[in-house]
Amino acid sequence: MKKLFAVLGMLLAASCLFAGGNRDRAGGGTDISFLSMFTNPTADANSKAFYGMTEKFAKDFPAIKVSYEAIPHDEYETKMKTYVAAGEYPDIYEVKGTMIPQLAEDGVIYTAKEIMDLVPGWEAGFKNGVFEDFIYKNTAYALPMQMGNNHNIFWNSDIFRECGITEFPADWASFAAAMDKIKAKGYIPIVQGNKANWLVPSLLFNAIVYRYTGVDWYYSVRENRGAKFTDRQFVAAAALLQDMAKNGYFNTDINSIDQHQMYTVYYNKKAAMMVDGFWGVGTFVDEMPKDVLAATKIAQFPLIPESMGGGGAKYAKINQAAAGWGYVVTKRKGDTPEKLKAMAQLVQYVTGSGYANIVVENSGLPASKTSNIDESKLSPLYRELLALNNESQYAPVFDVQLNPQIVDAFYSNTQELLIGTITPQRYAELIQAEVDKTR
Repeated sequence: MKKLFAVLGMLLAASCLFAGGNRDRAGGGTDISFLSMFTNPTADANSKAFYGMTEKFAKDFPAIKVSYEAIPHDEYETKMKTYVAAGEYPDIYEVKGTMIPQLAEDGVIYTAKEIMDLVPGWEAGFKNGVFEDFIYKNTAYALPMQMGNNHNIFWNSDIFRECGITEFPADWASFAAAMDKIKAKGYIPIVQGNKANWLVPSLLFNAIVYRYTGVDWYYSVRENRGAKFTDRQFVAAAALLQDMAKNGYFNTDINSIDQHQMYTVYYNKKAAMMVDGFWGVGTFVDEMPKDVLAATKIAQFPLIPESMGGGGAKYAKINQAAAGWGYVVTKRKGDTPEKLKAMAQLVQYVTGSGYANIVVENSGLPASKTSNIDESKLSPLYRELLALNNESQYAPVFDVQLNPQIVDAFYSNTQELLIGTITPQRYAELIQAEVDKTR
């Protein structure tokens, strides 16, 4: 079995967690095993929708028995790698686009079309472009539940005003000047929680790179058409990120705290900004102190002028967006039509319009179209998120689409870049070395 698939191969042990979940019950019902990252029913918009719709599914289909297992996001991939092989894959589980090629090659998952066709009208309910992260050889394999920008700078306008800044800076020079003023007042300019090593590269640095390279550069890298991570623009982006850390624009414990600890720092008014994905808005509306929420606004990383090697205004609206994670359905010999239909119905419940309605009502961005939403109930911060999405030029998220070996290098070496143990040039070389290994 190929090397990449070994990353997921340890999922075999999940059968221990889903005992009896892979065959029809003697009583005529159907057992389904389901592995997800939804550990907390109220954590965010997707969590609320997932629990709401799985409860509805249980009521609507009492003969279908589902065994659920949930692993926290930051541990999900790691635990998949460390399971001891002891059975079969869960019937339904979450994957990133980086995992699709080998799963498809090994023939262990159904295509998205095969699953969607079992529920009339389901496919038409998805928004345009939501399957891009899960396509391999022109075929989509995973069913997405969300789609939106994963780069947002949440900024406290009260702190900015206190520091003499009346609006969010539009270019790098004014942004750097603003961070200097914020730092001088005793605040952390930007708090980040990169303990799990994905947050800074995926949510912040990805956006900085696009300010230098534009989108065509990424496609050239991905498709082996000449561009490399060692190109001047990427190295310049890495140098800028490292300089931000050297200048004290981040919290000193950036690699030691996680995303939720980052939230706490911002909630407590110790930081003027934090960078997070669209999924954070629902959490902020629920958790953020009211005065902080009222002061919080959303922006994107400012433009990098051509004099610094950036793309200036032409790259200023690029915002990486993704479905991120989607559900795949395991293909087994002997799958009965009844079992397959039941799995399709369950995935439809946790991705379709009913799910989308709950997500939007809780300030999230679903992959499916909504119906009957009372827009007057939407929070101001969520409305601002929608406005930002509408004016953005969407681009792929590196770590959702690239080979897992490349992503690992992108993640782990960003931590080293932030603390200054490697140079921007060496950082680029280490990532490109992984690219070259996969060619």
